[in-house]
Amino acid sequence: MGMIGNIVRVSQNELNTFLENSELFENKIYSEENYDAEWNLDLDKSWEGIQYLLTGKGMAELEEPNILTRAFFSFQILDEEQDLGYGPAQYLTSEQVTETNSELQKLDIDKLKNKVSGTDMIEKGIYPEIWTESEAMEFLFDTFKDFLDFYKKASENNEAILSFIN
Repeated sequence: MGMIGNIVRVSQNELNTFLENSELFENKIYSEENYDAEWNLDLDKSWEGIQYLLTGKGMAELEEPNILTRAFFSFQILDEEQDLGYGPAQYLTSEQVTETNSELQKLDIDKLKNKVSGTDMIEKGIYPEIWTESEAMEFLFDTFKDFLDFYKKASENNEAILSFIN
């Protein structure tokens, strides 16, 4: 078990519906179709590693979001009362997704690979604290590429994004 990060693509209208009734979002993400759906990206346990790649910081160090920090933790809460496992879902509007994607697509994965230190990640307590293992870093960067592609598709489709940890 552990903390699993997820991001979900939805239309802006669907996001508006979820803002009015967050139970509908919960029904969507826990439905049978979710597990193989192209609108859901399971980041597994790499979610805080991705946050670190974007910001050089872990979740405990996050402050007010900027365009890159908000890619996973937007600080825009869907419903304060809803707990999806480790708190409520957070969201970005379709317009914010486009802005965020613009910055994400400027990132150079090869430069990040050379810059990132597994030791630093462990010292900062980046979950799940396995980052000195070569397979862990390979998994992180594979998942990060999927994350970037997911954002790109959301932007191209003018979709909103919701993120949560369960």
